[in-house]
Amino acid sequence: MPDSHTIANGTSSILLPTLIMSAKNFLIFSILFYLPLYFAGLGFSGLQIGFLLSLFAITSLFSSVLVGFLSDRLPARYLSSCSFVLLIICFISLSMLQHFWTMAALLFIGGLGNNIADISMTSFVLKVSDRREGGKRLGTFNGLKTLAAGLGALSGGLLVAQLSFQKVFFLLGCAFFLPILLTLPVKKIATFSYALGHYRGDLWKKEILFFLMLICVFTLHWGAEGTSYSLLLKERFSLTQRSIALYMGSIWILYALFIYGVSRIIKESTPLHWIIYPGLILSGAGHILFTYPSLPLSYVFRLVHECGDAAFEMYLLVGMHRYFPLERVGGTSGVVLTVTLAGRLLGSLIFGPLGEHLGYHYPFILSGILTLLCLPLVNNGRR
Repeated sequence: MPDSHTIANGTSSILLPTLIMSAKNFLIFSILFYLPLYFAGLGFSGLQIGFLLSLFAITSLFSSVLVGFLSDRLPARYLSSCSFVLLIICFISLSMLQHFWTMAALLFIGGLGNNIADISMTSFVLKVSDRREGGKRLGTFNGLKTLAAGLGALSGGLLVAQLSFQKVFFLLGCAFFLPILLTLPVKKIATFSYALGHYRGDLWKKEILFFLMLICVFTLHWGAEGTSYSLLLKERFSLTQRSIALYMGSIWILYALFIYGVSRIIKESTPLHWIIYPGLILSGAGHILFTYPSLPLSYVFRLVHECGDAAFEMYLLVGMHRYFPLERVGGTSGVVLTVTLAGRLLGSLIFGPLGEHLGYHYPFILSGILTLLCLPLVNNGRR
């Protein structure tokens, strides 16, 4: 059995995987936050909107473990190329079709493509990164792909303000040919084939189970954001489409800078609970106070929340890098991603109808409280 550090020897460049993930995130997030506005414009209910948005995650929920296993066995460039073909099919078809169940099937396909790209590229970066670097290399990867998501949210919002959603969908579908080209020169690294028992042994530990529980509860608030974020800005603050784009895009750009900043203070010996404790407090409190009906204060509290989320992002990525053998990190990271998607999915199904019936600020208040309730899980996990 190979040693967990063997893969990282002579660390490969993460330039191409970072560019690929940045291109993918730019395109995905240029439309993702605005889908609730599109679905609401078609007359769909809050439950239907929550269901459609959760479908982008449902596929990933049921495929992440399998995709993770495959990423330990197959070259990343093959898997990621297939993922972008699925995203091309999804968005070009969305530009022509508006029937509810047809759109549901297409979002299912798109979710699978997005998931394959995330797992294959993330596991590649984890495998070629040296643990002695702490969070430096992982922070660069995570920060740049998040920055691309922010620029995508900003650009996509401005584009939607000028063009119809159908035209934007078509342009996105065509644009996914670019990351396909970027996957071709990605370097092959060692692949391994393990029995399921090895992965079960990596996961079935008390501290890992608490790690997964914390992730599941924390990611509930991602479901609140997916279903209610843009609608809250529109209804509570009366922002136009252009203003929503500027608000959300700038937040994500600053979020990327926070991730990079957090990554620079994580060394090989840094205890991760030093990172996640303040992260949970800032994230939960910021989510609750972000609903305050004053746009400048709301923006400030949103930044507080993003500081906390940045700490969580690095806790998650560095945690996977430390806790799991690198030669099996594809399969184990697939399980972790499944847990994050389960939390997001459950949050979408809970907070979508809640926002529609009670007001779009309630999902953020409740999910912020749940985030603060994650604190004991960190303590138990540390012990």
